[in-house]
Amino acid sequence: MPVPAAHPPVERRSLREMAVDRIRTAIFDGTLEPGEHLNDQELQSWLGISRTPIREALNDLARVGLIEMAAQRYTRVALPDPAQRTEVLQTLGAMLGGVVRVTVPGLGASQIKRLTRSLDQVIVAVTDRDAEEHGRLYWAFFDEIIAACPNATLVTATKDIIDGLAYRLAATRGDTDMDWSVLDDGYHALRTALGGGDPIAAELAVESIFRLSEPLISVSSSPQP
Repeated sequence: MPVPAAHPPVERRSLREMAVDRIRTAIFDGTLEPGEHLNDQELQSWLGISRTPIREALNDLARVGLIEMAAQRYTRVALPDPAQRTEVLQTLGAMLGGVVRVTVPGLGASQIKRLTRSLDQVIVAVTDRDAEEHGRLYWAFFDEIIAACPNATLVTATKDIIDGLAYRLAATRGDTDMDWSVLDDGYHALRTALGGGDPIAAELAVESIFRLSEPLISVSSSPQP
């Protein structure tokens, strides 16, 4: 007969995973700036981790677009190109719209209530024209959507690239890049679609938020989320 453990099992994380998490966090909170060169010895001293797991972590982060590497030249934090901002924006919208389309039909009443509450916070940030709060809250909302998605393959594919895309979007945002009226309309449409359990309307609302319906050339000079 199995003997109950005195304590719940502790999740064991590799040094590589720990390095990935700490470097990723430092990139997103601005501790490591876009284009900043990374030195193995400095990273070892900072993280208290040996070189091999750090190099493995950097390779993982390069794969998702947070780190750039050139053999014998540099390892640096990714330096996003503002000219590609629109492409990144629309790519995120296409992926997240698909996640929403697949997820909404299976949501229960309690999940819809929780998601609506999160979305209401996003709408408040839009109403207040608070770009920083909007950036934090709308990613928290979409993280909840991804967590509720029943398609494990889609979730894995989305998680594999969303960090790099989100970083490229945030790092190229300027003071005039917010079209609050588009965001306000889009989030209210998404709220209505969630409440009605309408996956197609929800997907279209996400596409509106991320400007998928507009020609690429015209969006490039238009305000964006």
